[in-house]
Amino acid sequence: MLSKHKANFIMALAVLWALALSLPALAAPQELLDQAAKAYAQRGELPNARQAAALYAQALAADPRSEEAAWRLSRAWYWVGSHLPEDQALEPFEKAVEAAKQAVAINPDSLAGHYWLGVAYGSYGKAKGIMKSLSLVDPIKEEMAWVIKKNPAYEAGGPYRVLGRLYFKLPGLMGGSNSKAIENLQTAIKYGPQRWLNHIYLAEVYIKEGQKDLARPLLQQVLAGQAEAGLEPELADWQAEAKKLLQGL
Repeated sequence: MLSKHKANFIMALAVLWALALSLPALAAPQELLDQAAKAYAQRGELPNARQAAALYAQALAADPRSEEAAWRLSRAWYWVGSHLPEDQALEPFEKAVEAAKQAVAINPDSLAGHYWLGVAYGSYGKAKGIMKSLSLVDPIKEEMAWVIKKNPAYEAGGPYRVLGRLYFKLPGLMGGSNSKAIENLQTAIKYGPQRWLNHIYLAEVYIKEGQKDLARPLLQQVLAGQAEAGLEPELADWQAEAKKLLQGL
C-alpha cells in the first residue's frame, strides 16, 4: 500500500505531466529567428515589422547570448521608428539603441552591433532634436570609426553614409560641414554603388549647396535603379523620396 503522502505526490506529478503535454511547445531560439526573418521580409507593411521586432525580442529572451537576435532586433526597431510620425518615433529608436548595445555587450567585436548602434544613436538623436542630442555626436563617430577600421565596405559603405548624414545635419557651429558630408557620401557610393540611399543623401547635400546639376543625375539613377536582394521595401521608399526631390528641382 502506498502512503497517503506518496500517493498524493504521484498524483501531482501525473497532473503536471498532463498539463505539460497539453501546452504548446515553446519555440526554440532558431525557430523564433526564422519566424522573425519571414516577418521582417514583409516589413513594407508596418505591422509585419512590429511582429518581427516582437519575435526577435522573444528569441533574445530565449537565448540572452544571441548576438544575432540582438542586432536584428535593433534593425527591426529602426525600421519601425523610421516609418512612424516623428512624434511617435522616439520609443522605437530608443529600443533600437538598447538592442544594439546588447549585441555589443554580448560580443564586443560585433560588426553589426556597432553599426546599428551608431545608426540607432543617429535616429534617436534626430527624434529628440539636435540641441538635446549633441552628446550622441561623438558616440556616433566612434561607432562608425570602429566599423570603418574593421570593414569600410560594411552595409555598402554604411559607416561613411552615416557620417555623411551626420555632417550634413549638424549645424556648422557644432561640427557640421557640407564638404565633409560630400566627401563621406562619395566614399559611400564607391563602396555601395547600388545602395541608392547613398545617392539620395549626396543629392540632398548638392541641393543645399545650390548644385542641382549634380543632384539631378544622382536622383535619376535612384529612379532607374534595381533593388539589391532583400531590399525591395527600401527601394520603394528611396524611389518615392528621389521622385519628390526631383520634383522640387
